Amino acid sequence: MTNGDVQQQLEIERAIASMLDQYRGNDWMRNEQWPLFERHVRLMMTDFTSRFPATSRTRILDVGCFNGYMSVLFKQLGYQVTATDAYDSEERRAIFQKIEIEFIPSNMNELDAFNHLPGEWFDIILFTQVIEHIVNHPAGLVSSLARRILRRQVMGWQTRNPATVMAALRLLKGNSLLWGTRDFIGQPKIDGGTIISKADIHYREYTSDEIYHMLTGAGLRVEKRRYLGLGNTPQQSALKRLMKSNPLAQSLMSLRPFASNHYFLARKPREPEH
Repeated sequence: MTNGDVQQQLEIERAIASMLDQYRGNDWMRNEQWPLFERHVRLMMTDFTSRFPATSRTRILDVGCFNGYMSVLFKQLGYQVTATDAYDSEERRAIFQKIEIEFIPSNMNELDAFNHLPGEWFDIILFTQVIEHIVNHPAGLVSSLARRILRRQVMGWQTRNPATVMAALRLLKGNSLLWGTRDFIGQPKIDGGTIISKADIHYREYTSDEIYHMLTGAGLRVEKRRYLGLGNTPQQSALKRLMKSNPLAQSLMSLRPFASNHYFLARKPREPEH
């Protein structure tokens, strides 16, 4: 490991410690959300800081930011961050105001979800745990995002993987494959001609090839495609935590049939010189 790699990891650790301190009153965030996705987020942080050293001129758009913890992480690394979501949060508003993260509300199920953004371009797009909540025009949303990426910059994408052994077993047992199915059945989706943004419903989960199709269809080149498992949380049984910590299980979770999530890194191709 080079001195640069060591420095990069130290900066990532400082950003994580600072983020967790910002959410110190949120036990769910610290004890469940972060442990589940820590491995995924660390990979994304390493990928982006390796490609684009953090400066206040490097602009990130965090799409579907939810409670804002990823926005906070990249802000602490030194990037200029704008976040967008339909979800409102008093905790997030206070944290964003404190550390100067811009927030712009948006309903990503609208026909042009980003037409209200102030005509600005971004170097990096974070798109994590979002596409499964989009019912209106998933490919159109991705294409709209791709148009807002500066030349040669990247989109980081992370979402659920439905093509797994566990999904097949759930189906054989007669259980639903999608999170929020009962809410989907019982709740309206359209209000006054506008599709409602429902963060607690998965409308559709996508295979790796379907995601690849969306990204390349938006004019992006996929540079990295990986499969990842979720981490352990205190709420899981001791047996489950033990099984997931086994080296064999860790290795299996990097394979598609056993991985709970996809991870993609896509870049806009270099435009020809004129």
